[in-house]
Amino acid sequence: MRLARGFGAAGVFLLATVLMIVSLVCCVTVVLLPLGIPLALLAMRLYGKGTKMLLPRPQEVQRGLHKLWGRKTKKVRKDTASEVKGARKSFRKARKGAGDQFEGATKSARKARKNAGRRVRKLRKAAHV
Repeated sequence: MRLARGFGAAGVFLLATVLMIVSLVCCVTVVLLPLGIPLALLAMRLYGKGTKMLLPRPQEVQRGLHKLWGRKTKKVRKDTASEVKGARKSFRKARKGAGDQFEGATKSARKARKNAGRRVRKLRKAAHV
């Protein structure tokens, strides 16, 4: 498939080059100047299309990145899941406390949850997720 796209891009480049030469000849003759400028713009657009044909598609790039970084992102997901579980457990324990201890325990559990969120963001940033 990549080879066919390469040949197609070469054909588009060839067509764009011919159009550019014709547009330059038209621009030299003052009478055909209004025809030469749009032809030059069309040739430039064709050069852009040909370049896009040579570059890989976004799906191919994503697939390659997933293959390259797939294992690392799975590890980060496991780490973040354990962090969140730890924060949930401490929050539940804090809620079970009663009376005056409830308020202090809730604050410490919130603090633990906040720190867990920070650690999760830090892990994601390290893995560029």
